[in-house]
Amino acid sequence: MVAAKLVDMHPDAGTERGGFLSDEWFEAFAEAFDNVELVASASARLAFDAGGSRWHLVVQDGRVSAWGRGEVDEPDCTLQWDRENAERVWHGAMSGNDAHRVTTVATPASDGDYVGPPAPMDLRSRPELDALPKVPGATLRAQYHLRKGPFGDIDWAVTFVDGRVANDELAVHAEPDVTADVTYRALARVRAGEMMILETLQDGRVEGSIGAMALLAGLMESPEYEDAERAAGRHAIALATLGELRATPAVAGLLHDLLAETQP
Repeated sequence: MVAAKLVDMHPDAGTERGGFLSDEWFEAFAEAFDNVELVASASARLAFDAGGSRWHLVVQDGRVSAWGRGEVDEPDCTLQWDRENAERVWHGAMSGNDAHRVTTVATPASDGDYVGPPAPMDLRSRPELDALPKVPGATLRAQYHLRKGPFGDIDWAVTFVDGRVANDELAVHAEPDVTADVTYRALARVRAGEMMILETLQDGRVEGSIGAMALLAGLMESPEYEDAERAAGRHAIALATLGELRATPAVAGLLHDLLAETQP
């Protein structure tokens, strides 16, 4: 297995040679990335920080063009963890909602740099949502299953009360009014204004009553909600590329091997 070389003992340091962020670790991912070709439109400039240890990843035209230690110019965002959680995320021990919860993103937004939870959990911080009009009776629970998020599939639950966002969390509603199963990229493109909500059905599905689905579409396509989405910036597009990269057989296989090698 390609990950086998990641657990040799370093003769001087007395620690695992090839462990997290070692030369061998970077080489193993580089080998996996070399066997990956995403859609030509996939791109990302990502910086990573694990307790002060920094590295980067650049995807251009569907291929990884840069990967290694240090900074990258003009990143779409910087993903931040403490070292323990970073290792768990990058070795496959933590994924999906759990990985999303321990990740902080730093990225440009319309009113300066945003630092906080990654999309879609960044939207609640946008002041534009305060302008959503109160619509008595426009109350529903929407459940999203977002495939190929940056660290695996994400379950995102949103509650609207009288037309306004009352709550959202990485969770599963017990009794949602509308359930949407789409890719993380589809949601990112909707937020960026590149796709209409109905277009997301091309690679997903939505379930619920006609009335509830129409209400959700109306709320999410309101000018105030769209203003909040645009103001949050485009880092979700880059995170979608990271998720698609990690979901490829070559990278998923490496993550599987790393997890197997590092489990007690």
